[in-house]
Amino acid sequence: MGKDSMTKEEFKAVTQQVQRWTYRLIDRTNPAGGGTGISIKIGDRLFVATAGHVISKNHEYLLVLRNGVVHSISSFVARHIDEHADVGLLEVAADDYEYLIEGCASLANVYTQPEQRAENSVIVGGYPGEYIVRTARKQITEDSDLEVQLCNSLCYLSVTIPVRKWPTEGTERKPEEGRDVFVDYEPGDMFVSLPNTVDIDQAESLQCPKLPGMSGGGIWLLQSKDDVIWRPDAKLIGIQCSVHEQYKWMRGSLIHTWLRLVAKEYPELCEQFGSIDNESHE
Repeated sequence: MGKDSMTKEEFKAVTQQVQRWTYRLIDRTNPAGGGTGISIKIGDRLFVATAGHVISKNHEYLLVLRNGVVHSISSFVARHIDEHADVGLLEVAADDYEYLIEGCASLANVYTQPEQRAENSVIVGGYPGEYIVRTARKQITEDSDLEVQLCNSLCYLSVTIPVRKWPTEGTERKPEEGRDVFVDYEPGDMFVSLPNTVDIDQAESLQCPKLPGMSGGGIWLLQSKDDVIWRPDAKLIGIQCSVHEQYKWMRGSLIHTWLRLVAKEYPELCEQFGSIDNESHE
């Protein structure tokens, strides 16, 4: 599906699907940090997938839930990072499953074989720090209070950059085919979902936010429109980890690098990988 052929209604449907599985990670140790995470259930375990640099080992994080649920997850069973691929995961405790189980992806929503030598339509979703609004401070006890924050998400439609056009400037790590994915970042040439609204507008009429906070968000491949009846069915192909606004690209790590981290730390889950959808979606 090309971005020019996608209607507002179709983009809205896919955006709602992506947002259902995407959460804001707040860095409790360093308020200037934080990022985005994607909830994924594998077997009997529930994880938050994100970029490795988002979950620094010595920091504590808060996973903010949506839809009016008055609960946030502030402790995790385990934290694992692959610094080379810049991917990481947080394992959610069983006691917190009930808060995420309706809003988590599965391996059926993952696609590990995107065509890297062609241009593919994708949606990138996340929580820019600029969209966090401090709305109120509530007194909990005589000695403590709680600051309430509204976290709005951003989704936008773009395309992947074929390997032959990958950037040669501005990359801290040398790009590797089979590990990296690059996405075109042209704010004036995409549909953007406005914060806290279902309205969709051309990005030329918007002031696109600064992107810190988007790291750890998903890069989702859009299905083709060959089917007679179209349905929202985005597939997670990567985790966004950096952006270069001058050279107009975003960079991510392919989702199989995150699955490799899962396999390393939880070898008993490898048998679940057979449910991954690897049929062509380009």
